[in-house]
Amino acid sequence: METEELQKVAENAGGFAVLADFYALAEMYSLVAMRFHRHLDKSGRPYVEHCYHVANALRPYGMTLQAIGCGHDLIEDTHTTYQELYSMGFSDEIVDGIRCVTKVPGESKEEYRAKVISNDRAILVKIEDIDHNSDLRRLKGVRPKDFERHVEYMEFSHILQVAAKERNLYGKYRIV
Repeated sequence: METEELQKVAENAGGFAVLADFYALAEMYSLVAMRFHRHLDKSGRPYVEHCYHVANALRPYGMTLQAIGCGHDLIEDTHTTYQELYSMGFSDEIVDGIRCVTKVPGESKEEYRAKVISNDRAILVKIEDIDHNSDLRRLKGVRPKDFERHVEYMEFSHILQVAAKERNLYGKYRIV
């Protein structure tokens, strides 16, 4: 689609803010595709599929949340930096959302959970991330440590879902 056509679509859908969100989401998909090229997940599938799955699950909440969901593992699992995201033109909302779902070396489980819970968008992204990561069917073989991780995921997901409901995040960010 040509730029002029995209601008018409944006104007009809709420203006240039929508167009900026669209470009940010497209840029994030492209960046994730490049940075996770040839990375495989635990089941041997292209890792980018996980990032795209999380983004797609966030479609009802708009393009900013989709961009965060798509890029949620960039800092943790590639050489991408926050400064690089800013220099590429990603908004504070996107970078802060990614920051709040990124595990930092040496960060305790409690510190990480508190960081996720501190950001409304991060809560919704992490719920979808956990949902996809906890699908044991994605693994080639299930070992006892996979069940332990699954239980831990479910505990954190429950905490996040309670926080999301208390803050009405499902209603606040839902656009469709």
